[in-house]
Amino acid sequence: MARPKFSKFQDFFIKAESLLVDIEAKSIKFIPTIKLDLISDKDDNMILELADECNADFVITGNTTDFTFPGYKETKIVTPKEYWEIYKPE
Repeated sequence: MARPKFSKFQDFFIKAESLLVDIEAKSIKFIPTIKLDLISDKDDNMILELADECNADFVITGNTTDFTFPGYKETKIVTPKEYWEIYKPE
């Protein structure tokens, strides 16, 4: 959130912080119990670890460079466009 590209938006940091507080208040937290090394980017492995822990239906990402496979266990890995066009809830 502190990246320079966001500084051009008025009150971005304040609004983002407020949104994150709201999300945290309404969320269920999961802490992964496994460690994966399937993707070269460690942060991306953490996403799969979390998906495994919470039995996620989807990982929705635009990162097609690292997420080159269609899924992990029962979790489908899709782009935002694929999710919206194929899987979005009715």
